[in-house]
Amino acid sequence: MQRLPAAGEALMTQAFPLQWPVGRPRTKARVKSAFKVTPRTAYEDLMEELRRYGAGNVVVSSNAPLRRDGAPYADALDDRLDDPGVAVYFVRKKRLVCLSCDSFTLPFENIRAVGLSVKAYRDMERWGAGQIVDQAFEGFAALPPPGAGAEVAARAWWVVLGVEANATSDQIDAAYKSKARAAGGASVDLNAARDAGRLAAGTI
Repeated sequence: MQRLPAAGEALMTQAFPLQWPVGRPRTKARVKSAFKVTPRTAYEDLMEELRRYGAGNVVVSSNAPLRRDGAPYADALDDRLDDPGVAVYFVRKKRLVCLSCDSFTLPFENIRAVGLSVKAYRDMERWGAGQIVDQAFEGFAALPPPGAGAEVAARAWWVVLGVEANATSDQIDAAYKSKARAAGGASVDLNAARDAGRLAAGTI
């Protein structure tokens, strides 16, 4: 299991099996891509594009089994899995972001699509269209953190914690502790709401 850090405690996202982002629609009819790369190249290119983009704490989540170093086996990325979707989590500008794709029949094809998307975002920023990229990423960043339960998926983090949307990190932590004490312990939903709030408050 790989981790995305939050202040004081890690925000955890599984690389295997696939952790599809909460509320993100799934593709019903997948197709074969025209990408002319090997599975290994698709993965390595994705990681390089993310590095160039300044993405931190990257987790590539899929149903492809992992090697000891945490990367997926290249052969598995070329298998026809029941669910070939890929979700790539990372931190960008103090926000948790998830880019996902399940449009294609093989995992490496979906990895390639995400990698090319990151490259396109980098190119847009280089061409002076950074504001457009930031607006696009607002939608990705607004998703509940991976592992969030139904409560967080249905309600914003500030509603779960009972604070304002512009709450400070101290207010977020205080509300979290109060809610946890009242409930006799912290739940998955409460932890996810706290982590999302910390991200919004810029404490990552």
